[in-house]
Amino acid sequence: MPSCFYHKMFYFCMQILNYDGMKKLLFVVIMVCSLGTLQGQNSLSLAAGYLYIHTSVAEYQRPDYNYYLLDYVSLDPNRSSFHASLNADLDLGNHFFLSTGLHYQEMGISNISFVDTLNDFYSYKANQHYLGWSLLFKYHHSFRNSKFGIFAGVGPKVDFAIGYLNIAEQAPFRARDSMTPFARFNTVDFSIAVEAGTTYRLGPGSLFAKVNYFQGLSDVLRDDYVVGKTISIGLDIGYTLPLEQIRLSGKNKSKCT
Repeated sequence: MPSCFYHKMFYFCMQILNYDGMKKLLFVVIMVCSLGTLQGQNSLSLAAGYLYIHTSVAEYQRPDYNYYLLDYVSLDPNRSSFHASLNADLDLGNHFFLSTGLHYQEMGISNISFVDTLNDFYSYKANQHYLGWSLLFKYHHSFRNSKFGIFAGVGPKVDFAIGYLNIAEQAPFRARDSMTPFARFNTVDFSIAVEAGTTYRLGPGSLFAKVNYFQGLSDVLRDDYVVGKTISIGLDIGYTLPLEQIRLSGKNKSKCT
């Protein structure tokens, strides 16, 4: 693989870590995961799946304007995204857990279209990558004499924008003032996360499937006169491995060497 690929990946990672919020986020997650290794009932899980996002957009009238941009701009506020998460579940006792983790997803508007006074048509996609952190209070229940179980959780989630300007922000000058208010995303987004799913014991850990619901609390668009809030729902499939199994695996390898 060419060395320029590694240089680009290194630059991308450094760009993410340049956010002060991201540094604090990673520190908190590492500390919580470190505390989790002190107890035997804790686990790590990796999941990936599909996420459907709807962005509800509203516009206030601008000073000295006798019209709204939405009178001339058409939006497709629905889009889909790949969703991935890495979580640590910390046992609180009596089937209750504190779950903290990192999430990756995209937000945006599938299509922003505009026709200017010269009858020129413009159409762009608004897309923003986000890396976030969640802290959920969860309940797990395993059925007696069965490999199946269920779980549910709720808690806050915060996402940080990463990456470069999206395509819609690079629209030609004549269309930029009308289109970019719907394409510039805030660097931080707060939401409430709700999840519910089922587990199946398989091997040293458990296979699981869960439904995610994220209710946006903050305005995701940066324009002073445009407000955008998101609602997301999706399905993830993943695998959970008890931390005790990870420690035992590490001990066995050290004995072999």
